[in-house]
Amino acid sequence: MKPFSILLIRLLGLYLFLKTLFSVLPALLGPNVGEFWSAELLPVLISTVAVPMVGGVLLWCFAGRLAERLHGGVEADAGARIADEDLVRAGTFLIGVYLVVRHVGMLVAAYTGAGAVAYDALVVVVLGLGMMLGNGGIAVLYRRIKYLGVDR
Repeated sequence: MKPFSILLIRLLGLYLFLKTLFSVLPALLGPNVGEFWSAELLPVLISTVAVPMVGGVLLWCFAGRLAERLHGGVEADAGARIADEDLVRAGTFLIGVYLVVRHVGMLVAAYTGAGAVAYDALVVVVLGLGMMLGNGGIAVLYRRIKYLGVDR
């Protein structure tokens, strides 16, 4: 399960980095590049571009440690079956990481740009942190839904 989690964490990091890079690339290659680096837009640029790109690089670099922490150091045999609850736990963690990395930039950009709190981004960041740091609560919910109405 750990190699699968490492692969998914690295794919998420690569996705975050490339999606952000390709979304800002047309502005960097456009005719008005000087306006792009102005003092007013620099905090917004850092929060919306640099945070996801650095987050993607960090996910790529620390994928092994994150997978180790996610699975608790238990190494499965090569032929062992992977429990569906482990997949739910790994997927929930990755979705939480994606939500936090994407919406922290939006939260900071709204605060630095307008001086207001973007409550929608704040709620998403809190939910993402809950998904990342939750101790398998969604896996427990998944197990209850899976066996709903079935006498085990």
